Amino acid sequence: MILNKLSKVSIKIYARKCTIKEISDNNLIKEFLNKNHIQGFVGSRIKLGLFYNNELISLMTFGKRRVSMGKKSTKENEFELLRFCNKSNTNIIGGASKLFKYFISNYNPSEITTYADRSFSQGNLYKQLGFEFKGNTEPNYYYIIDGIRHHRFNFRKDILVKQGFDFNKTEHQIMIERSIFRIYDSGNLKFNWKY
Repeated sequence: MILNKLSKVSIKIYARKCTIKEISDNNLIKEFLNKNHIQGFVGSRIKLGLFYNNELISLMTFGKRRVSMGKKSTKENEFELLRFCNKSNTNIIGGASKLFKYFISNYNPSEITTYADRSFSQGNLYKQLGFEFKGNTEPNYYYIIDGIRHHRFNFRKDILVKQGFDFNKTEHQIMIERSIFRIYDSGNLKFNWKY
């Protein structure tokens, strides 16, 4: 990420030399995101990859808008762009645009929402893709367990109670007792694309 921001990425590949494939192998998606995206894996309905010499080098995933991000979509053609990343230390010139155009032409969305983590991004990629900035979200938190970042949604009180933790305690109290502490971010930039 730092090398990319400094334009010091050593491998550069033009998207026109790559092939788009829709991916159904969730293990491939999970491995790629956990290796190459700071937020790691998240489930998705549509997984689009750019392949170069039969190797996945860029990935863009979509799904219905998540409840954890504010509002769940009830309309069939409303989506959330969930993840985009390239293989580490690799710059795919025109990659995001190629994947996004494929998604638009094959899935006919009426609206797409996405978020950029303010701790790492100014959302320039989404502006280039035609998204409109809608505002900032409040700071949020996540957990680090055994060196792996986990979304707070996986540690809601109802889930912790089902795992046997005390119903009378809050999520925060339960996690502190487990010596797992909240790590706060800077919130997100929210973007929206409409047809």
